[in-house]
Amino acid sequence: LSPDLPDPIQDDTKETDNSTSSDKDTNNNENEEQNSCTKRRGPRTTIKAKQLETLKAAFVATPKPTRHIREQLAQETGLNMRVIQ
Repeated sequence: LSPDLPDPIQDDTKETDNSTSSDKDTNNNENEEQNSCTKRRGPRTTIKAKQLETLKAAFVATPKPTRHIREQLAQETGLNMRVIQ
């Protein structure tokens, strides 16, 4: 072992550090894309007390309602199918 030769362990660490920083950059880009998608959503749905009672009653009866039941709940409450789901 000669002191003039670079230590291979240190070289590996440098490569790992570089890949980690590029991974962090990639993660930042993904977070920015997720934030832009979040901003495109519509306004939040406000569920009124009567609607909530109806949904709770239906959930007590069947925790996993079928599509047919969800359609009925949508008609009864006036909420969108996606909101019911």
